[in-house]
Amino acid sequence: MRFLILLFILFGHFNGYGSEQVIHLDSNLRDCNLGKHISYFEDKSAQLTLDQIQILLKKGQFKKGQTEILNFGNTKSAFWIKIDYISSATNRDYLVLDIPNIDHIDFYTNTETGIVHRTAGSIVRSIPGVIATNNYIFDLPPQSHTITTLWLKLKTNNILIVPIKIVSSDNFIPGKSIKNNLQIIYLGILLTLLLFNFFLYFSLKDSTYLYYSLYVFSLGIYMVMYLRGYSYLFGQDARILLNHYPHSFLAISIIASILFSKKFLNLKNVSKLLVHACNFLLLCSIVMLCASIAGFKSIASHMAQVVTMAGAVILWTSGLIAYKKGHKPAKYYILAWSFITVTVIAVVLSLAGVLTYHDYTFEFVPIGSTIELLLLAFALGDRYRTIIRSEQQVRDENFSLIQTQNQRLEKLVEERTLRLSETIAQLEASNGVKNKLFSIIAHDLRSPFSSLISIFALKDMDLLSLDELKILLNENRKNIDTIHNTLNNLLYWAQSQMEGVKTVPTAFNIKQLIEDLALVYSPLIQSKGITINLHAADQSMVFADENQIQLVLRNLIDNAIKFTPSSHGIDITLSPHESAIKICVNNTISKTNALNIESITNPGAFEATYGTGHEKGIGLGLHLCREYIKGNGSELSVKLSGRLVSFCFELPLPNLQNTIVA
Repeated sequence: MRFLILLFILFGHFNGYGSEQVIHLDSNLRDCNLGKHISYFEDKSAQLTLDQIQILLKKGQFKKGQTEILNFGNTKSAFWIKIDYISSATNRDYLVLDIPNIDHIDFYTNTETGIVHRTAGSIVRSIPGVIATNNYIFDLPPQSHTITTLWLKLKTNNILIVPIKIVSSDNFIPGKSIKNNLQIIYLGILLTLLLFNFFLYFSLKDSTYLYYSLYVFSLGIYMVMYLRGYSYLFGQDARILLNHYPHSFLAISIIASILFSKKFLNLKNVSKLLVHACNFLLLCSIVMLCASIAGFKSIASHMAQVVTMAGAVILWTSGLIAYKKGHKPAKYYILAWSFITVTVIAVVLSLAGVLTYHDYTFEFVPIGSTIELLLLAFALGDRYRTIIRSEQQVRDENFSLIQTQNQRLEKLVEERTLRLSETIAQLEASNGVKNKLFSIIAHDLRSPFSSLISIFALKDMDLLSLDELKILLNENRKNIDTIHNTLNNLLYWAQSQMEGVKTVPTAFNIKQLIEDLALVYSPLIQSKGITINLHAADQSMVFADENQIQLVLRNLIDNAIKFTPSSHGIDITLSPHESAIKICVNNTISKTNALNIESITNPGAFEATYGTGHEKGIGLGLHLCREYIKGNGSELSVKLSGRLVSFCFELPLPNLQNTIVA
């Protein structure tokens, strides 16, 4: 009997430690999810200490991970994770929790001075030793080819997904850069769709575009700021606030999608049963919104899975029935909700543990929602093509009735034709706005941001000295100047597209305006080693829109600075004539092929150009110059003679008559 008892004790002892395994980090395991190589314990009270957990480990209470990414579901329990590893890397190692929305994280490790405890989480302020961005990075102690034990205590009031990796600096930065680029592309698409359809709403006064824009905005906030964790860019307070009430934005997006679907599919004329189903779904979404705002995060998370899946199925079914009843624009709508329905079902089943969670599962929702939003945009375009087609049929019928109807009906037909023409013109203008927005927003604005993000990521991981950081920031100063100038031009251009170019001329001193601008550009001029020379007569008063001319001169001077080699000068001449003053900005360029005159003189061109210091532009500034100079009654002329390039235009002199009119 004693022998059996002793054998049972020994078996229990070895069983308690059998689940432990040492991870030997090599090229196969580094930067890979380690779920199958670690052990964990569910602390249902969420009150146990590290000492108590170590006792439970000796009793064999820990379980071995079965999947690469651990999925603990929606629970109020805390989970303790134990990691034993040996690293042969020469660089420093980092533990990465590659997910942004875990509420509380406690990290323990043994060092020469004792146990180090660090805290982090989506609703916890970060402390030294932890980099909290759209994931959590813990600095690991230096390795000496011995076994190191790490402990993690994780707790959240949401679904707890745990992708754990151990990386070194040499293989972490490239992978992070690829993910950031994908997120920038996704964000660019969302921003483009939002702005384009928001402009269409103001142009066409159709509430369908308003609901679609609200859907894009709220879904984008939920995806980018919460699921992908980029709320940290707005500070810790914003990140903590958003992670307390994340599902409120999801609820708003569902509400907006229901209102959009009812309006787009005209459900009240399709099926009363579908209207009741959508109204019930709307009520559930409002309840979810209230639960999230009230702070019941776990309840809102449960509701989000059910309401999202039910909503996708109901709205997809609504589109299918509407299409069968003759609503032809619903074909793109059905395809859009097919993508999002499959995506939602796959993600919900993964969260519920039915399907295995992988790294690419994190990309399901962004990819699926992007495809859905693009297809819904196509559906809106097809809807308006159908409306135009039906309006054309009505116009043809009205023309046939003109022969038999009286003058009153003839006038009515003319009014309808006029409205139809205005609608077509608005759609063509909106399509032009769309093309320009895609061209500008999808341009190289993201490159300077990616460079700055990479610099600050290196700084946060203490991979840069203060001097190196200053050097990199100084080198990127021109990127910041480029972003500022581009955004300034983009805002003026967007204002002109929404409101039209409105020229309000007044009398002002053009010489004084140029002198003021020269002072603004003085630091940039000095840093580049060039000079600005102003040649002006005493008569310098002109009659034009001062704000527009100031923008024109800023862009011309900025271009001159960009292309002028060091130790050369920029000459600005004011030449009075009988009724106007001719303004010319002249500068020397390093190479005659640095400027494409044909592209510059083309009003529809937006060609990127590079200066002597590799400054990059998108060509929008010259487009604005041509537009504003034309609005002031002149034309922009460009002349290249050898290496001397001149940009010239004329402004009228003030006289008694136009001064009185102004």
